[in-house]
Amino acid sequence: MMKGMKHSSTSQKQTPYLLIVLGSLVGGIAALLQTIERIQWADHPTRALVCDINNAFSCSNVFAAWQSNVFGFSNALLCLTFFAVMLGFGIAVYKSKETARLPRLIAQFFSLFFLCFGAWYITQLMFVIGSMCIYCIACYAGVIAINWGWLRANVDDLPLPKKAIGSLKNGIAKGADTFLWLLYALFFVALFLFRFYI
Repeated sequence: MMKGMKHSSTSQKQTPYLLIVLGSLVGGIAALLQTIERIQWADHPTRALVCDINNAFSCSNVFAAWQSNVFGFSNALLCLTFFAVMLGFGIAVYKSKETARLPRLIAQFFSLFFLCFGAWYITQLMFVIGSMCIYCIACYAGVIAINWGWLRANVDDLPLPKKAIGSLKNGIAKGADTFLWLLYALFFVALFLFRFYI
C-alpha cells in the first residue's frame, strides 16, 4: 500500500512537468512552422502563404506589421528559442527527482513574461493589425499550458506568504487552477469571435 501511495505521489509531482513538455511541443512545432512561413514571406512578400486562409486568418498581414518584430527580429524566433528551452527543462525535471528552487522560479518568471507578452500580441493582432495567425494561436496555447504546469510545480516555493500559498494549494487540489486557465483561454476565444464574427 505504501508503494502505491508513493507511486501516486510521484505521478502527481510529474504531472505539471508533463504539461510543460506538451505545451513546449505544441508551441515549438507551431513556432517552427511559423518561422518557415516567415522566411518564405521574406523571399516572396506577394505570394500567398499556407496560413493565408481569409481576412481573419492571414499570416502575411501579421508578418508585415511591426508588432511581429518587436525586438528587432521575428517573434517566431523568440518563441522557438523559448519553447526549446522549456522543452529541455521540462524533460530534465520530469526525469529527475529533485530540482533546485531557483532555476524553476526563473523558468516560471520567463513563462509569465511570455504569457503577458502573448496577451499583448494577441490583442494587437485582433484589434490593431486586424488579422490572426493560426501559428500564433497554437503558440499561445502552449504558453498557457506551460504556465499552468509551472504554477503547479512551484506552488510550494513561490515567494508568497504561507497563507497565500496554502490558499493556492487548496485551490489547485480542487482543480480551481484548471478552471481558471480554461476560462482565460476562452476569454481570448470570445474576443476573437467578437472581433471577427459578431
